Amino acid sequence: MKNLKILVVDDEEDLCEILQLNLKQEGYEVDVAYSAEKALKLDLHTYDFFLLDIMMGEISGLELAKIIRGNPDFEKKPIIFITAQTSEADRLSAFIAGADDYVAKPFSVKEIIARIHVIFKRVFLESQNEINFEFEKMKMISTSKKVTINNIDIGLTKTEYEILHLLISQKGRIYSREEIIHKIWENDNSIGDRTVDVNVRRIRKKIGEYHLLIKTKSGYGYYFEPNSN
Repeated sequence: MKNLKILVVDDEEDLCEILQLNLKQEGYEVDVAYSAEKALKLDLHTYDFFLLDIMMGEISGLELAKIIRGNPDFEKKPIIFITAQTSEADRLSAFIAGADDYVAKPFSVKEIIARIHVIFKRVFLESQNEINFEFEKMKMISTSKKVTINNIDIGLTKTEYEILHLLISQKGRIYSREEIIHKIWENDNSIGDRTVDVNVRRIRKKIGEYHLLIKTKSGYGYYFEPNSN
């Protein structure tokens, strides 16, 4: 299973600690924030999944969800509300704000984990199998895990394909070398920035005339931009 990075946002510190402990035991990477204000100070780009309370401080969970959904980079990242607000109106407000699911307090941790698994399969696995990309003569075919130019397989390795797929999946989104290492090699501590650079250089060479589509943002990382010259 993909090593999801989850952000839990709730003003109940004990609840955050319980969720963090149990989700880490499932193999997830989990951070907590005790208010929406603190959550917004984090780099939300690094998270794959959000668990939010509704009633919090000056900025509610609903407002935080709207902020997350308002950013094109986050529009497909799942949000589950975990809240004591259980009326039909509350649920409707949550789904209007962009929730993928809604769990009432008190809750079962096992239920939370099960719901994360279901959403993971729907949002991450199924959508990845359906992604296909085409730009002029270049095509990425996810079902066969290959990239072709003029209908000829350019022979990307598994790692090269996964890096290019990552960049293409969110066009224009800058991925730091650290993020690429985390997503492609997961917990392999032997991988460094140079390995990322070498693989990107090989990809650029193999895609030939399209090498300029993979861009470098100095001091930040790599991104894919098909609409730039």
